[in-house]
Amino acid sequence: MTTPVTSFQRIGEASPLSAEARESILELFAQEPAGQPVEYTGLTALYARLSQDDGTEGESNSISNQKKILERYCRDHGYTNIRHYEDDGYTGTNFNRPGFQKMLADIKAGRIVRVIVKDMSRFGRDYLQVGMYTDVLFQELGVHFIAVNDGVDSTRGDNEFTAIRNIFNEMYARDTSKKIRATWKSKGNAGEHLCTNPPYGYRKSPEDEKKWIIDEEAAAVVQKVFSLCIGGLGPTQIAKWLHENRVLCPAAYAVSKGKKPTTKPPQDVYRWNNEAVSRMLSRIEYLGHTVNFKTCKKSYKSKKKLWTDPSEWAVFENTQEPIIEESVFMAVQNIRKERKRPTRMGEMGMFSGLLYCMDCGGRMYLCRANHFEKRQEYYLCSTYRKDRALCSTHTIRHVILEEIVLRNLREAIQYVSRYENDFIREAAELETREQSHMLAKKQDMLEQAEKRRAELDTIFRRLYEDNVMGKLTDERFLKLSREYEREQEELKMQSETLRKDIQQGEKQKVNVKNFIAMVKKYTDLKQVDATILREFIHKIYISACDRTSDTREIHIVYNFIGPFDFDKAIEQAKRKSA
Repeated sequence: MTTPVTSFQRIGEASPLSAEARESILELFAQEPAGQPVEYTGLTALYARLSQDDGTEGESNSISNQKKILERYCRDHGYTNIRHYEDDGYTGTNFNRPGFQKMLADIKAGRIVRVIVKDMSRFGRDYLQVGMYTDVLFQELGVHFIAVNDGVDSTRGDNEFTAIRNIFNEMYARDTSKKIRATWKSKGNAGEHLCTNPPYGYRKSPEDEKKWIIDEEAAAVVQKVFSLCIGGLGPTQIAKWLHENRVLCPAAYAVSKGKKPTTKPPQDVYRWNNEAVSRMLSRIEYLGHTVNFKTCKKSYKSKKKLWTDPSEWAVFENTQEPIIEESVFMAVQNIRKERKRPTRMGEMGMFSGLLYCMDCGGRMYLCRANHFEKRQEYYLCSTYRKDRALCSTHTIRHVILEEIVLRNLREAIQYVSRYENDFIREAAELETREQSHMLAKKQDMLEQAEKRRAELDTIFRRLYEDNVMGKLTDERFLKLSREYEREQEELKMQSETLRKDIQQGEKQKVNVKNFIAMVKKYTDLKQVDATILREFIHKIYISACDRTSDTREIHIVYNFIGPFDFDKAIEQAKRKSA
């Protein structure tokens, strides 16, 4: 038998309590109406819940109103040993609510014998979960359940309409979810920001909260992160650098500015997550664009966010001031795509991830040793290094390549600066030729793949007929059909890839304007480094050396404009001017 507790002072006089016990009892008393006795067992739980959507119905569903109704019901029916549990701002479709979970823990511990709610919708709006608690768990544990306004009382037997009412409550939640989704979709398609908090580097404008402005302090960190990536560091190394330089992580930075962070700050406020750095390096928002519908949820009952395919994103350009230049952003994306790793000597080669063999298409790696001088370092075809029978050496020394590329970049800057209009016209013509050639080639491959798939359908029919007629054994039929099915599946995947490439190729346009803007940043180029190379260059192809003439071909593919022969363009411009 339990002894009623009437005051905290009396317990304190009877026997000393630990700090934890005193705190627990004080918390219990803080939730009870003054003057009412409370027991550790035999509690009547009064549960109240309110979500943001329910708040639109006015005061009738407020937490305080629910408490008054429940307390009045208890007085009328003689239930004195009561305790309140509440969830303010939590949806009824999810039962992972702090107040509900606390009540559930007390039920399983045997402290609660009765649960009372205002109506079934306050308990929850998922009819399967509601039924599991009220019809299964509560009955097994002997818990008396009451929904005041709906006339539900488990001691009076089943209420035939309870299950139907639960379904209607879920339908309400489903309908509300559809309306919210439609509203968000409308806002997203109109180019409005859908996220509550701007990404790290931006903040809401004091004049208009719908607009983002640059947060200078955080934006400087974003620019440094991109600079470190171009300099050869990966996300883990960048996170380590930020930690060593005591840069506050985004959550801790938000708290320091008096804002509510999207995630809980870590104990070490300078510790950055490498995944956060990776996401930062791929954020299109830093170009000044708005990107909506990057994530979705399978159901209104699920809280798990899923990443959508980039083709489903809605991108609205130039909606806020950019933090990162497009040339820098593109360079970082190329670096991230290549997934470069530091060598055993701990350094990244300047051309690492940019060099390719012109014959086999394999990458070219930097070869060096501790006893090498700088002039002795060279690049070698990776295919040749694995098997000399598959390709030739394609070697080129680092210092020679650096000199050639520097000269080429100077010529590009000189030509674009002096003959800007000619460059714009020639780049557009080159784009048309290259794009037409590429699309025609891929279109031809797609037609051949589709033709072969149609042929395989005919072959399948003939095989089946031969098998039925007894001309082909079952064993032979199964073997052939498996081989043809495998080929058809491969052709299907190839066709899908080609269609996407063709669609993407038709959308791609040479961005001459961005290339010109990038050139104007480097009007007096003295030397090249990893940052400059990745801003200008997408790939460099190296041919084998011609032994008779002792020459080789070097093809440079630039960012934004693709391959462009600046040597030839300069000669033509000089002939015109002469």
